[in-house]
Amino acid sequence: MKFPIKAWLCTAALMSPLVWADTVAGVYLGADYMQADVKGGFGQPGAQQDFNFADKDLGSFMLKIEHPVPLMPNIRLQYNNLKSGGSTVLNRTFVFDGQQFDVASTVMQDADLSNIDATFYYELLDNELFAFDLGVTAKYIDGELSVVSLQNGQSARQTVSAVVPMLYSYGSFGLLGTGVTLFAEANYASYDGSSLSDIKYGLSYELVDVPAFDLQFQAGFKRSKLQLDDVDDLDADLTFDGAFAGVQLHF
Repeated sequence: MKFPIKAWLCTAALMSPLVWADTVAGVYLGADYMQADVKGGFGQPGAQQDFNFADKDLGSFMLKIEHPVPLMPNIRLQYNNLKSGGSTVLNRTFVFDGQQFDVASTVMQDADLSNIDATFYYELLDNELFAFDLGVTAKYIDGELSVVSLQNGQSARQTVSAVVPMLYSYGSFGLLGTGVTLFAEANYASYDGSSLSDIKYGLSYELVDVPAFDLQFQAGFKRSKLQLDDVDDLDADLTFDGAFAGVQLHF
């Protein structure tokens, strides 16, 4: 699975002169859980099969480091758990990884597209009312798609491994005097008919604010979508979305 790096590097270079450096260093730790509705399918090019996936509780974990050094980007690391499975009665003959599964047979399918994001970003705007960050993300996907027949135990699987450059943005609007902030965050990439996107939006509420740290509760909606068009002899269109709740600690 190959994606061009040129656009990613050019974006980072063009952004550097625009930086307004943050004046205070900080470390952020966050975690959230999503009640995910999983939809879509996968297969060989031109022969994708839709599957019935079970809803799944999925978590993500985040570490973010901000600093006052001019021109040096801030760093954000996040692990995204994207796994689901289920059983499906095939509505046609399905060929995957060289194995043929007959129409009307029942299969168990599993999709694991868990990934790690390494984001390098700048705070272009940061005050009590507004915040806006812009940067680039290197998304490392190391996943697997598999199918097993319940009739005869026949199985097939295909791995998905790639580092994908994506554009990153974050914006927030604080409601003064309430402790409530509205926010939205996105990663996006599109190349040669394939695309990946992560969106997250909602509100955060300040639970604790003392000199040593602050703690926020967050809730809203998340969606991760992966569309592959003949990538490593694979087509896929999978979406993980749903409501989430989590916390963020700032030192």
